[in-house]
Amino acid sequence: MKLPRKRVILAWHRWMGVVSALFLAVLSVTGLLLNHTGRLGLDGIEIRNPWILARYGMEGGDSVETYRIRDTDTLSHLADTLYYNQRPVARAKRPIGIHASDRLTAVATEDSLIYLSPSGELIEAVGAEMLPFGEIRALGSGAEGPVFSTDAGLFTVDPDWIEFRPYEGGYTVDALPEAELNAEQTAALLEAFQGGGVSLYRVLLDLHAGRLFGWGGRTLMDLTAIAILLLIASGLAGWLRKSRRAAKVESA
Repeated sequence: MKLPRKRVILAWHRWMGVVSALFLAVLSVTGLLLNHTGRLGLDGIEIRNPWILARYGMEGGDSVETYRIRDTDTLSHLADTLYYNQRPVARAKRPIGIHASDRLTAVATEDSLIYLSPSGELIEAVGAEMLPFGEIRALGSGAEGPVFSTDAGLFTVDPDWIEFRPYEGGYTVDALPEAELNAEQTAALLEAFQGGGVSLYRVLLDLHAGRLFGWGGRTLMDLTAIAILLLIASGLAGWLRKSRRAAKVESA
């Protein structure tokens, strides 16, 4: 049985109103709070909820990779940042090799070399554009010292880690010496990475705009705005039709 056109329009109007009301409530509440940011101190309230932090790419401790350097120090990698004893030292990809000596610590990633002092201070970050090869695949040890397996072949380097030259011969690649941080060390690293967390003001602002849920959230907010405009337009159209009918009845 085919429903009358008027009933179909009314049904769509009703459901659009119900769904839109949910998002309109979110927009209204967040808008009111944002309008009183200073009075409520929203900038000073920090959110440390794991789910919220994950939405901003601020991972938790389960995504930390840590390696032992010498006997007492650690090198951790979290979100494209290297941490020496929980202190940020350089932006870099995940380490694929570490060579530690009394003079320096060299950390090899896929596309760079990070030179650190024995105390973990950054000396220099050498990108692929400054190296005789484009991609580092492994860092090992040979008869002449460190050996790099790269997309351009094997290379070794002088004791100052400045001049690279082709290498021929055998070499060994040892697995990175993995280590674990205790609870206190993990908390210190996350504090260095996350700071105090994300301000409540920023969370509310992104929730208001739908950005908190990525492109899907923005799309829903856009559709909600369109639905509200359609509801307003259809409501006004219905009111005008009723007004015209009433005017005709009165004039008849």
